[in-house]
Amino acid sequence: MSNWRILYWFVVGACFGFGVIAILSIGIFFLAAGLALLIFGAIRFGPGRLWAAIIGFGLAPAALLLWDVTSQPWACEPANHTVVSPIVHGGSYTSPNYFSCVNTFAGPLTTYHVMAAIFGAIALVGVIWGLVMLWRGGRHAGGGPRLGAA
Repeated sequence: MSNWRILYWFVVGACFGFGVIAILSIGIFFLAAGLALLIFGAIRFGPGRLWAAIIGFGLAPAALLLWDVTSQPWACEPANHTVVSPIVHGGSYTSPNYFSCVNTFAGPLTTYHVMAAIFGAIALVGVIWGLVMLWRGGRHAGGGPRLGAA
């Protein structure tokens, strides 16, 4: 039953994460679903596996953002907002997706790359939290103290 609770909390976090990055379109519905699942899960299961929600909150948006950037060619948006010539990709002409870019030590990155790194860091915090709870609690990881335990 423990694995189902981990999956449940992961889905709760993923709803919140997707709701945050899609707030300008359908995100409000995912936030509402995440809130309903959070309330139900807190009452039914308790917060024992909440670290899985942190992983879901970071991993779902990071994966979606990285998929969007890697699914087709991308380029930094020109400063004067003019359209440049299409890119030849695999023998056919394709127009790249234009993103706002940030100059970094590794070269220009899109804001999607930066947001994916932030959400990835949040997921990493959840993974570390979960590993610490597994290390501290053995097979009852994250469950907290048991009633009647000495």
